[in-house]
Amino acid sequence: MNVSMRDYLKAIAPDLPTELVSAETFFEIETLAQMFPPCYLVAFECRLGADESRVDFQVQLPSHLLNLPESLLQSAIWQKLQGFYREWAEPTDSFFIHHTVTALSLEFDLVGQPLLELVPCILLTLNRETVTDAQTLIDIILKLRNFPVSSKLESNVGLCYDSLPPEGRIASVGAMLSRENQALKLGLKGISTQQLLDYLAQIGWQDPTNQLPPLLLKLSEFVDEIGLDVEIGDTVYPRIGLECYFEKQPFSEPQRWEVFLDRLVTRGLCTVAKKDGLLAWPGFTQRADRMELWPSNLIWGDIFMGSKGFSIFSRTIYEIKIVYHPGEPLSAKAYLVFGHDWFDASASNKTDPQKKTENPKIETSQYLERVRNYYDRMNPVILKYVGTTYQASLLKTNSDGDCYRESNLYFAKRAGIKPGDRVLDAGCGVCGPSIDIARTIQSVTIDAITLSPEQAKTARELVRQAGLGDRITVRVGDFHYLPFADRVFDIVFFFGSIGYCYDRQRLFSEVYRVLRPGGNLYIKDPFIKEEALSAKDRHSIAEAEKIYVIKLYQVRELIESIARVGFERITSDDLTSTVSTDRYYKAMVEVKDGNPFLTEFGKYHHPKISERPTFFGEVKAGKPS
Repeated sequence: MNVSMRDYLKAIAPDLPTELVSAETFFEIETLAQMFPPCYLVAFECRLGADESRVDFQVQLPSHLLNLPESLLQSAIWQKLQGFYREWAEPTDSFFIHHTVTALSLEFDLVGQPLLELVPCILLTLNRETVTDAQTLIDIILKLRNFPVSSKLESNVGLCYDSLPPEGRIASVGAMLSRENQALKLGLKGISTQQLLDYLAQIGWQDPTNQLPPLLLKLSEFVDEIGLDVEIGDTVYPRIGLECYFEKQPFSEPQRWEVFLDRLVTRGLCTVAKKDGLLAWPGFTQRADRMELWPSNLIWGDIFMGSKGFSIFSRTIYEIKIVYHPGEPLSAKAYLVFGHDWFDASASNKTDPQKKTENPKIETSQYLERVRNYYDRMNPVILKYVGTTYQASLLKTNSDGDCYRESNLYFAKRAGIKPGDRVLDAGCGVCGPSIDIARTIQSVTIDAITLSPEQAKTARELVRQAGLGDRITVRVGDFHYLPFADRVFDIVFFFGSIGYCYDRQRLFSEVYRVLRPGGNLYIKDPFIKEEALSAKDRHSIAEAEKIYVIKLYQVRELIESIARVGFERITSDDLTSTVSTDRYYKAMVEVKDGNPFLTEFGKYHHPKISERPTFFGEVKAGKPS
């Protein structure tokens, strides 16, 4: 089975906007890709200006050793690269590179050279846990370049590292071997807008035009994070890259991306056609869409996986880079990325998602707006594929009855809800649980609150259809600021919604205020395991954060905050053996013509085949009598 990177490119070719990558350029990339085995990630670096058609091509090499193309190894540069790759992927004597570098990529500047004369730029992603001083960074560069580094370059590297603010880091280093000056490129992250200006001044970068401060200020209004690329040699070169990152892709936040790209169009940095091409790129490509183009190795993989999973390609915009050179016109680039993954179609052994993410840099009002937008936009999709109870975990049951109703009533009982109680459903969604509880438990009255006007509208209609309008009241609001008098509720419950807590002290103080003496608080949610987290674990949690716009907590964090406001009788329990995520993951996959593929819900929420360091649990607490 002789499969190359070209086979992967063919599968996504119909999705690649010709406004950004012309047919002629794609043919050139295909020819190059045929020389490489399948790689984990591929990127197209596309210029966005009107008269800029050049595209650079980037591949991330697998972490298991592969021999680079024999035809290229005639060159001394490629021979040295093969040696560096071997030392990283399969170290024998020294583990230095293996421990300090997490990814190795090659970038090709496609400017019409014969393939056998191509010289790659070598890009390394650094391990933030082990690259903790300037000397380590210098030692990596010495290994990378494999020839002596001038004392001036070494001094500049040290200065770039030592000038970092406390939260800043050098995330990547590149040897730009194809460039005339063969500069080193340093990629920096974790530096605020104001710190960027101070940092550049400290490393000796100069801008006689002083146009960078207003540009940074304007960019920061649109994007979630700005990274910095600097090129250094015996001097710090004037051209820098401002890497503009969004936490979410255009299909998740179309309005934000539209506004930002429209701004680039207005400034002449992007054409309308290229803007439209960018917005159309992100998504997923699956075998059901490309039967005749699917790589043979992935077809065999699908057969091997059977009903457990299937292969997909995910397509994303990694970043938009604004290139700034004092005294010269601005330019913009987009990095279109695709990579192969396996989608878990059963996921019955997972104890995973729900909701998370709150970026501390984002103001509370912005965060709440994102949560609101997520649910307003996803409400019809969730109703179609999941139903009126939007929870990742349900009670395990062998019953042929309504599993959602059984689950809701089981956890209502665990929450302590009794006939005649007044109850607050905090983060109610469309009131699926509240309707089940009110239908079953006599004389219960429920106040339900959600941030989403669309959810509230649906909830009110469902309550009306159920004939429960006199017992369930739906409100739109932030549960950190409850619109109720003191001491009015017997029970306050959170079914899968505590992840939208952005201020634990404020929230639990409010819950304590509105509970009657002797009233109970009940939380059922996913929690982070009480153990040290690896870098992979943290990445997995961050991935869930971006999808669900929530914050996952450890149980002890909640217990500490709950106790601090005066609650007593605080207990917690692991629900792993009690709940299942089967129903949730089944909502992500449909089968048509014998082939599984992602539903509209699955395309947005799909998990990878990897366990997150989470479990489903509950926390109970009581207000003193």
